[in-house]
Amino acid sequence: MNSRLVGGSPSSADGGEKGSASGQRPPYGRYLLIAVVVIAGLFLLGWWPKHELNRRVQAKAKQEKAALPVVEVVTASQVPKTAELTLPGTVVPVSTTHIYARATGYLKTLNVDIGDRVRRGQVLAIIESPDLDAAVQQQQSLLQVSKAALNTARSQLALQQATYDRVHVLAQHGVLSQQDDDVALAAVKAASDAVQSAENNVNAEAAALEHWTVLASYEQVRSPIDGTVTARNVDVGSFVSSSGAATGLTVNTTSVLLDSGGPPTGGAQGGELFQITNTHSLRTFISVPEEDALNVLTGNEATLTFSELPGQQFQGKIVRSSDSLNQQTRTLLLEVQIQDTQRRLRPGMFASVQLHFNVQSPGILISGDSVIPRAQGQFVAVVDNNIVHLQQVQVGRDLGTQLYVTAGLRNGDQIVVNPTDIVQEGVHVQTQTAPKGQGK
Repeated sequence: MNSRLVGGSPSSADGGEKGSASGQRPPYGRYLLIAVVVIAGLFLLGWWPKHELNRRVQAKAKQEKAALPVVEVVTASQVPKTAELTLPGTVVPVSTTHIYARATGYLKTLNVDIGDRVRRGQVLAIIESPDLDAAVQQQQSLLQVSKAALNTARSQLALQQATYDRVHVLAQHGVLSQQDDDVALAAVKAASDAVQSAENNVNAEAAALEHWTVLASYEQVRSPIDGTVTARNVDVGSFVSSSGAATGLTVNTTSVLLDSGGPPTGGAQGGELFQITNTHSLRTFISVPEEDALNVLTGNEATLTFSELPGQQFQGKIVRSSDSLNQQTRTLLLEVQIQDTQRRLRPGMFASVQLHFNVQSPGILISGDSVIPRAQGQFVAVVDNNIVHLQQVQVGRDLGTQLYVTAGLRNGDQIVVNPTDIVQEGVHVQTQTAPKGQGK
């Protein structure tokens, strides 16, 4: 029993020593832990209220932002000084001649038809006019009679002059009386007057013959220009009148009246025999709207395109202007001559004419739906830092869906498209870019 006590004593002594040694070690880990806990607590006590406040402020801002109205905006930009304008036009020849009859009669021969190329002076048709031929022959006979009368008068004058010369010598020597001398002199003057009258008759008959000869020459219908026959309104046997109206015509339904676009006139008032067109030189007429009339000038270049010739462009130039607006359409008439060295175009073709010109006061082009009309004038809603400002503007040209602003806007301004009643001065809004094409 004692040995257990004795045996246990050393063990107890060792344990006491270890305990004593452990109790003497410094408590650094415990202090460090306590310090960390204290610092974390202090940090939480200072950071958490601030974090919570920021979270509440941000939540409130998001809530307020979500409550702001959303508007669509576009960015205002200056219109370029160079502009383009596309207008419709119809190709027409520079020169077209309508040929009428100057001789009354029946068409004897027909030498050309539609599509034939003719030269200046070429005979197109021959009219048979017996009345004109008879008049020419009659006038020729009258001229011969007048010439014969003139010869007789000149012979009589020569005889009277010779008689006077002999009588005058005898009267000077007292063989004949002074009265005989005076009678002979009077006969000379009468014969001279007869010669003058006969000469006048010859001149008158010659002029009349020339007149009837010229009229008879119109029996041959000739082309006054080089070109192409684009209309034929007569056939052989048709009766034509020198007044220009052709009656009893057999109208060729394939005639192409390029300038009027209508059917052949035939026997209507002012009817024509032929139409000759110079297809070598072509032009088109366009009507420029009033808002561009001041910018489009004579000499400006033009580009023409045709649906029948895809991918091909033809150059032209404005060569003439009416310099006056049509009061009904408020448009300016311009003539554009076309350059077509390869002769691919035909009169009557529809053209899209694109004009290139400089704009004098371009301004800023905006949508017409962006303008807010008021009693004080016209306004545009401009957004700056998400705040709406109603800016008064000065409107220039009105293109219908679009208009030019000449004063009141700057490059880069954010303009509200289709503003509603919520768009008022000083209102805070959210902006989003309008879809492409809207507000343009």
